[in-house]
Amino acid sequence: MLTTTQEKSVQRLDTRLGPLAWRSSGDGPPLVFFAGALANGDLWRDVVSALDDRYRCITVDLPLGAHPWPLKDGADRSATSLARLLLDCLELLDVHDATVVANDTAGGLLLLSLASGHPALERIGRLVLTNCESYDQFPPDALKKATAISRKLPRLARTAVRLQQRTAAGRRRGIATVTAHGLDPEREESFSEPLLRDKRVAGDLVAAMAGFEPQILIDAAKAIPEFERPVLLLWGDSCEFFPMAHAQRLADDFPSATLVSVHGAKTWVPVDNSAAVADAIGHFAISAEA
Repeated sequence: MLTTTQEKSVQRLDTRLGPLAWRSSGDGPPLVFFAGALANGDLWRDVVSALDDRYRCITVDLPLGAHPWPLKDGADRSATSLARLLLDCLELLDVHDATVVANDTAGGLLLLSLASGHPALERIGRLVLTNCESYDQFPPDALKKATAISRKLPRLARTAVRLQQRTAAGRRRGIATVTAHGLDPEREESFSEPLLRDKRVAGDLVAAMAGFEPQILIDAAKAIPEFERPVLLLWGDSCEFFPMAHAQRLADDFPSATLVSVHGAKTWVPVDNSAAVADAIGHFAISAEA
């Protein structure tokens, strides 16, 4: 079952790990959007609406807890496999010179993918990262306990995440940590319904979290100075997980990076200030092409 928002133009992308939901709107240079844990393409809904009059906007739902279909039995849900999955998607979608946009967990996986040697790295023309994992923050300090439980007691972790999402109060407590302004009911349902409907979806999230280890991303960070294409860092300055200091470190290490602070925004920057995010991406994509 797909929620009302997810039903709009949803398509199925068959990957080596299983089916992923994706959507495409507009025409023009491609922008490909990935969301992090407990979110899907609807995270970028308002940003896409502001940009698809001049860009082809593609959203892909990664298997991180808000995806409509569980992965195949036995799918490799390690961090390195999921990092390569992002690049697999670019290949399967056959996009070229794409602006790839990632938030939260997806941003950490995208940084990990830079060290993968995957041939689809050549399909990336430029990167946009909002608040996300980086360096030793994989997972961020606040989620290290949850990651340890996911690794040692996966059934308990799966039950716990579903219990939190089952009540409106539980959902809103979690949402308050990542957005300053909350979610509208349609988007809240879009994010919570998949794992409540199917425990295997929650299992995909737990398995992914179990594979997050700081050293993996620390080792991959050696590839950051070698990525010479344009990078835009759009960072909420009120984030509880990824402070501005993390963005500044990335800006210093990428050879061609621009850092833009989004005042008052938390982790889910495209929810807290979609207008600022859309405006910055639109200008960045144009200037990087020039």
